[in-house]
Amino acid sequence: MKIMIPLWFAALFFANLSLRSETILLKSGEKWEGSVLAQDKDSVTVKLADGNTKVFSKSVIQKVSFGKKSESSTLKKEPQISEKEKKIKEEKELAEKQKQEAEDLKAKEGKQKIREEQLSNAKRHYLEGSFGVGSGESQSELRPFFQTIQLAGLIFGSGGQVELQSTPYKTKNQSGTARLFYAWDRFTFEIRGTEAKGNFDVGGLQTLSYGSGGGSSTSTDSTTNVLLGNGETKFQKFSSRVGFTPYPHPVLDLQILAGVERIWTKTTQEVDSVGGITATGMNPNRVSYRETDNSLKGYSIGIGYEWKFLDRFTLQGQILHLDMKGPSSFRSNEFRLDATPFKFNQFGLDYQWKATGTEVNVKFSSKIKGDLSLFVEASNMTLNNKLQSGYITENDGGGNSDPSQILAKVYAPQILIPMLLDSKTVLTYVQVGANYRFNF
Repeated sequence: MKIMIPLWFAALFFANLSLRSETILLKSGEKWEGSVLAQDKDSVTVKLADGNTKVFSKSVIQKVSFGKKSESSTLKKEPQISEKEKKIKEEKELAEKQKQEAEDLKAKEGKQKIREEQLSNAKRHYLEGSFGVGSGESQSELRPFFQTIQLAGLIFGSGGQVELQSTPYKTKNQSGTARLFYAWDRFTFEIRGTEAKGNFDVGGLQTLSYGSGGGSSTSTDSTTNVLLGNGETKFQKFSSRVGFTPYPHPVLDLQILAGVERIWTKTTQEVDSVGGITATGMNPNRVSYRETDNSLKGYSIGIGYEWKFLDRFTLQGQILHLDMKGPSSFRSNEFRLDATPFKFNQFGLDYQWKATGTEVNVKFSSKIKGDLSLFVEASNMTLNNKLQSGYITENDGGGNSDPSQILAKVYAPQILIPMLLDSKTVLTYVQVGANYRFNF
């Protein structure tokens, strides 16, 4: 009996060892028998049946079979998703993806449909003619230029004259504008011509200085006279512009504009200078017939817009930058009454301008009946002129005896002009008129 007890404990010990044996099945199909000694997240250390120790990477292990479940020897494995669950998850994700793609496609098709409708409604093909009349103000650069020349002559010479006219440089006018406008889908072509005419009264003072020799001469005689007279002006402007719409829209249309601009101005005056004869016998009374004109040409670039609202109303506008240049001239035929019967004096000025500025047009239209509409339009163009060059035209009858003209030639007008008087070309008006459209 004493001998049987040890044998029984030995049998239990070996039975326990057999129960602790594990089978390692690799993905390659190999099988290994042994006991798990240790493991981490990447590998498993196994003591094989022959007593050797081997380390297996978890990435090559397919399955571990345990002879006896033991908490200490159980191989910790990452949670595994069954093939069925994985397939269900993939099908669900695919369904959600297809649903989102369908919604995106539907939204895209909706936007595309709306855009196609906008393009269809924005299509246009028509010719529109309009005419408007109104009033405003206009100004050219010639009066300030002439006055500066005279002032220079009086300052730097012993003899000469200077005029200070009290009437403003801007002249009231009556204006009219004719316009042809052709639209074809994204493109527009516009031809616009404006003419403004005005009359003004000449008023002011004239200072005359008689003398000889240089500026230090004391033999001078001065008198101040009253200026009387009248004049008329004509301002003509012609524009041809092309517009392009990058993003057509049936309600709000924005355009890029570019064009060619031309301006002509002409002013004629009859100026009478009236005053008493001086103590030395000088007669300051005289009559002058003057004519000034200029011609500017260049280009314009800017933006335009057209906003349609409440079915019958339209607001249009243009904002443009203008860059122009051109010649100007001044001619004066003066009849002086200080000799018997009179003395004739003729001189002129010729010069070149560089002009840059802006033009802004705003037009409000309302449909009356069919293709006929009435409009109100406001426009403002302002150019700042910079003198490029200038010279004095000599008297054909033997030289110019007016010291102010000779001195102006010597002292360079292009320096004096910016210092004394600002030079601008301005056209402003408000007009009412009618549009008629021919749809194709």
